[in-house]
Amino acid sequence: MAAPRRTRKRRAAAPRRSERSWVWRLLLFLLLVSSIGAAGTLLWLWPRCSGSRCPSVQALRSYTPPQASRVFDRNGKVVAHLAPERRIVVPLGRIPSRVSGAFLAVEDKRFYQHQGIDYRRALGAAARDLQTFSYDQGFSTLTMQLARNVFPEHLSREKTIRRKLWEIVLARRIEQEFSKSEILEMYLNQIYLGNGFYGVEAAAQGYFGKSATQLNNAEAALLAALPKAPTSYDPRRRAAAAIRRRNLVLGLMADAGVITRPRAEEAREAPLRLVPPLEARGAAPYFIAAVRRELRGRFGADAETDGLRVYTTLDPPMQQAAERELRQQIEAVEAGRFGTFRHPGCVPAKPASCLQGMFVAMDARTGDVRALVGGRDFRISQFDRVVQAKRQAGSAFKPLVYAAALAGGVPMTTTLVGPGALASSGGYYPADHVADSIPLDLRGSLRVSSNRAAVALGERAGVQRVIGTARDLGITTPIREYPSTFLGAADVIPLELTAAYSAFANNGVVVQPRIIRRVEDSRGRVLWEVPTRSRQALPPAVAFLTTQLMEEVVNHGTGVGVRAAGLPLNVPAAGKTGTTNDAADVWFVGVTPDLVAGVWLGFDEPKRILRGASGGGLAAPVWGKVVAEYYRTRPVPAPWQPPADLVQAQIDRESGQLATDDCPPEQVAGEYFIAGTEPTEQCAVHLNTGLDGWLQRAVQGLGDVFRGGRPVPPAEPVPTLPPP
Repeated sequence: MAAPRRTRKRRAAAPRRSERSWVWRLLLFLLLVSSIGAAGTLLWLWPRCSGSRCPSVQALRSYTPPQASRVFDRNGKVVAHLAPERRIVVPLGRIPSRVSGAFLAVEDKRFYQHQGIDYRRALGAAARDLQTFSYDQGFSTLTMQLARNVFPEHLSREKTIRRKLWEIVLARRIEQEFSKSEILEMYLNQIYLGNGFYGVEAAAQGYFGKSATQLNNAEAALLAALPKAPTSYDPRRRAAAAIRRRNLVLGLMADAGVITRPRAEEAREAPLRLVPPLEARGAAPYFIAAVRRELRGRFGADAETDGLRVYTTLDPPMQQAAERELRQQIEAVEAGRFGTFRHPGCVPAKPASCLQGMFVAMDARTGDVRALVGGRDFRISQFDRVVQAKRQAGSAFKPLVYAAALAGGVPMTTTLVGPGALASSGGYYPADHVADSIPLDLRGSLRVSSNRAAVALGERAGVQRVIGTARDLGITTPIREYPSTFLGAADVIPLELTAAYSAFANNGVVVQPRIIRRVEDSRGRVLWEVPTRSRQALPPAVAFLTTQLMEEVVNHGTGVGVRAAGLPLNVPAAGKTGTTNDAADVWFVGVTPDLVAGVWLGFDEPKRILRGASGGGLAAPVWGKVVAEYYRTRPVPAPWQPPADLVQAQIDRESGQLATDDCPPEQVAGEYFIAGTEPTEQCAVHLNTGLDGWLQRAVQGLGDVFRGGRPVPPAEPVPTLPPP
């Protein structure tokens, strides 16, 4: 009876073994299906391309990463990077081991053991991601990061499996093609370190103002802390987070043996010592914008990312002084310090509402532009009023008329208005601030900026000669053959007008402005050297005489604001004010023996600045302050010397004839003349003896008392051009 019971037990167990067998078969089937599915998915995701679309790892041997072209001032200091991506490529041998070791310690400590993929790190990252059901843990090696930076068109920043597979494929190819040293060098020159800095050298200079070769342990650790999250650890905006991350890196550096533990602890206590960003160190935005335009015209659209070294003529102290004084003068005008300002004020969103200005200064002999300010604020308006604007010059054009007349043989002592003046032949009689009863020669008429005198002189010289002189001095804008041309009714480009004055500072030699002296490639090879361009535009004697007339303007005439603003009397200076119709433009353009500069104020859409505005009151003080500051740290130039072919004579100012012993001493002065234009007759106004001479001098003295001297007009209005 027992045997049958055992048989029943064995029969009952058989179905259970059969059930377990089917479970295992099902599991194996599911595993097989999953494996096939995973393999299929992997096959579908696996990177593939064909032809020229495939990334060429071999091309890395000739690959030159985009580098920001750098702009240097006249002293060889960097003032700007032209591209938003700033790279400075350096060989691995110039990067200290503490810098490269810091990156290896935090980014890829087994760099020299793997072949592009750190499988141990990858498995650990995968396990952590499975535990957290996330995709946060990365396992990119240094080589994979390099691939991501070099081939951005294939490797986006998205966290996807396909992108990670691309990184693996390209990393393996890079490791097969390049040595570890070559890979490390490319990486350290490519990695993004925030604030537009790519590579350790650019970041070292941008954050610390020094080369990577000079970085200490704390600074090296800070740079190595940035690749993980450049924005989150930005030392300029998030200093506390940057320090915490830096200190973590210092610990990893000590663990890896890059530095000792005591050195790491010492570096942890170091504060962040960052230099101000380049943009906050006086980047001269209008000047740099002009550099950009010139580079693009010469080298094309890629000039900003070709790693060029652009050596300019910029004088940073003068640039900063010009920006400051122009801005302060504009704000003073708006505040009502020069009269009621009836405009609503500057609205940044509406640039046309803003009172604007410009300042430009250049070396009178080389044409080197030392300062260029194209407006009150580059953030409000990028329009450059130095080189892109066209404005009426007003009386600032008159020295060109006087130079043309002197070159045409008009004597310095010619009476232009008042008793004894030449009769006008053109019938054009502009408004003036000088009474008809006051005789004015060339010196006196330019000093007080007489409009009728300028027209009389221009008619004497001829409008064609005046226009020809303007062309010889570099004015390229259209100039019509109208009498109002003598008063500056034609539009001019401010830089051209300023450069034209260089002939008055430089014995008649006009120089062409230049803002770039030399351009080199990233290896220091000279690509373009800009020569000094100059030519003789005026006879030296004419230039000297015109400059003497403009010295009168600065020392005793409408330009006295230059001296009142602080320009010392021992600095030789000459120039001319300018004010256009309805006080819409105010100018001062002037020279010293080694400098030429121009100032303008006005609205982009011409309208009255304020009632009574004048170049002498608004523009001349800016010129005087900037030039005075320029000479505080430079030797004062010697005064202009007359050319040997000039003739000097003692003349009576009233008659313009040779002085005699009977001429009043206060009216006798030495005057220079171009040979052949000097007076030959003795003064006939002051009689030698007798009652007639006494009576004449007495009447003249009474007339002077009632006239109250020769008035200086506050402005020089320009008549509107007649219709064509």
